[in-house]
Amino acid sequence: MAVKWNFRCACWGFISSLLASVLLTYCFSPQSHLAFRVIAGAAAVLIGISSLIAFHISTLRCSESHTLITLLMSYKWHQGERLATPSTLARATYMWKRPREAQEDLIRELTRRHAKTEYGRKNRLGEIRSVEDLRKKHPLTTYDHYCDYIQRLADGEEGVFLDEEPMRFGVTSGTTGAGKKIPLVSFGVEGDALCSQIKRLALYQGAQRPSPVQKRCFFYIHPKISLTKTGRVISPYTFIKQEDTKRLSELSSPPPAFTITNEPSAVYIHMLFAIADTNLALLSTMFTPQMYRALKCLEAKWQVMLEDLSTGQINAKIPLDPDTRRSLQGYLRPDKARVSQLRSEFEKGFHGILKRIWPHLIAIEAIDIAGFKKKIEETYTDGVPYFNWAYGSTEVGQLAINMWLHDKEVRYALCPHMAVVEFIPEQNSSDEDPKTLLIDEVEVGGRYELVLTTRSGLYRYRNGDVIQIVGFHENCPAMRMLYRSGEYLNLVYEKVNTQVVDAAIKNTIQGWPGIQLVDWTCAESPVYDPESSELYYIAFLEVDPGKRELNDVTAEQRSKFDEHLQQDHVYYSGLRESNTISPSRVKFVRPGTFLELRDFRVNKTTASVMMYKTPRKLRTREHVIWMMERVIETK
Repeated sequence: MAVKWNFRCACWGFISSLLASVLLTYCFSPQSHLAFRVIAGAAAVLIGISSLIAFHISTLRCSESHTLITLLMSYKWHQGERLATPSTLARATYMWKRPREAQEDLIRELTRRHAKTEYGRKNRLGEIRSVEDLRKKHPLTTYDHYCDYIQRLADGEEGVFLDEEPMRFGVTSGTTGAGKKIPLVSFGVEGDALCSQIKRLALYQGAQRPSPVQKRCFFYIHPKISLTKTGRVISPYTFIKQEDTKRLSELSSPPPAFTITNEPSAVYIHMLFAIADTNLALLSTMFTPQMYRALKCLEAKWQVMLEDLSTGQINAKIPLDPDTRRSLQGYLRPDKARVSQLRSEFEKGFHGILKRIWPHLIAIEAIDIAGFKKKIEETYTDGVPYFNWAYGSTEVGQLAINMWLHDKEVRYALCPHMAVVEFIPEQNSSDEDPKTLLIDEVEVGGRYELVLTTRSGLYRYRNGDVIQIVGFHENCPAMRMLYRSGEYLNLVYEKVNTQVVDAAIKNTIQGWPGIQLVDWTCAESPVYDPESSELYYIAFLEVDPGKRELNDVTAEQRSKFDEHLQQDHVYYSGLRESNTISPSRVKFVRPGTFLELRDFRVNKTTASVMMYKTPRKLRTREHVIWMMERVIETK
């Protein structure tokens, strides 16, 4: 039977306390030389501290897969963060109570840093000393405004528009177009670190705080990367390096697992090491579809995983690089007792499985998209809190944090230290030079397009996200995400946003008993058939029909989608009544199509599996034809 860390630490605490007491006797002995007494005293203090730490760890719930180094690193990180909680909360509360002041401090710091760069001189950043100055003196921008500067920066040119060299370049997922290359700098990482601390405190306020030596599972798929001319990494925002020992110390998977680029293999390995740890604290990934696939993987392959855990050998059918396989197997310890526990629970079924195999799991965290949160909660969680943790992007990092773990309606408190935020009223977003509101000028219920001045050097940047203000946290706006302006359906002038389309699809499917939505996307007819003068939307739906046949869904039932669009959008309704736009067409696609679409787009764009979000509007004829080839013909 393996010796547990609690026992090891208790033994070390006892031995080290005895050793410290012996050294103290020498320290206070008048017969000893002064230098020896000083050395003995210092050693006694250090060993005494290690004794206290060891005794403390011996009382904590601990993941047994720790090495001594990862145990101490994880303890130092999380215990230090716990001791810093009052300071972190004080900083966060101060900026939430005075958001305009935090914005003023940030713009002064940004312009001080960037004023002497080529961009700063050209745009007279040295004259901008307040948020009001920024609004008056700097134009609104899009990514095209920065393309040349960023490329020159990537090529190694100094003093272009940042005062520091980028650590690496993040690349956006390209959901609404080509991926954008964004410099990631230490000043941005500093701000993001505070957001991460606030995020964890929000989680711990809504759920029990885990021990500092419990591990967390993060379902990570290593992305494809490229390099600039100067050797800087170009990668998605979420990127774990093997040198990131602090981050890796808290994760249940060993370091080689974070080099796997194949999603099914990576998910299998992360889940294998996660189920080996009965004291696991947290399940985490970027988006809920990835979490859902990971839990489906467990449900489908638990017998294979238990065989691996029983033998300490990874199944040969899991595609892995030979060196990675050897490295991983060096970390996998056979544990027949754990296998017996898991088998007993798996054989009972998977409803509420998370709490049964991980009794000390405090939460699962992922940003919900496409309604996968509901699917996860219906089957797997049974009382385990779900945390929809933050709103952010590659351009800005984490901009807003969910401070309300248990609330049904997801909303995020803006972090005014991360970016200077301006708001374009939704109705004015199409204006040539729309006026903006500042952080203390918005109203509850207002819908706005975001404008961001970021720590990575983007000034008054329109990122295309439309949000709604739903309240305030202290004096700082709380928001919810609505849609991306780049994903409008717009054949004439109607501009039907994805929020309206999503509601119409879900309301339509409610009239098809027994059928569940898997995913969806849309296209405009001119993209598919540019020669035709007929205008209409095409909705591609992947559904799980359950025990029903898709042929049971009549043309009349499918037409409800168009009716719901008309009910929810006055301009679309008017264009339909005048026959300017023809009825929308609903197409069912074969099972697995949206996973294939993800792989298709990841292979052809800058998107990564980790950061991928299903595009709600197909923008190229290639993509629409690709989707049409997977349509299931129905009566």
